[in-house]
Amino acid sequence: MKIRALDKTDIPFLVSARDSFPDAWDEKMLLSAFRAGNFFGFIAEDGALPTGFITYSVNVDTADLQDLFVAEYHRKKGVGLALVSAFILDAKSRGLKKLFLEVRESNAPAVTLYKKAGFTQISTRKKYYSDGENALVLVKEL
Repeated sequence: MKIRALDKTDIPFLVSARDSFPDAWDEKMLLSAFRAGNFFGFIAEDGALPTGFITYSVNVDTADLQDLFVAEYHRKKGVGLALVSAFILDAKSRGLKKLFLEVRESNAPAVTLYKKAGFTQISTRKKYYSDGENALVLVKEL
């Protein structure tokens, strides 16, 4: 597995991967985020095949994780943790102080992964997602 920085040429993969999520950003939103200059991420690859990605936006001395995706066949193989670790290392190199994220309350594998990476829950956002599900708000201090 190889982890590399995300770039605009990865947008088709991001869009196709995100199509399975009801709250996914479309191509126009992703291009706009790239143009804003504070949107970053990493791609995990198995050979030339992208297997996952993480995206985040940087705001002064904090970052908000926007999305983490690992293709189903590559789950439970360390890809998610490798991507989260790349995010944390990049944030430290940028001098950021805190990392934030929201995760579906029902997404136990993701919650476990984030807690393993050192995130802690600070609150719950009621009916945060378009289907009415709550989001857990997690933070990691660097």
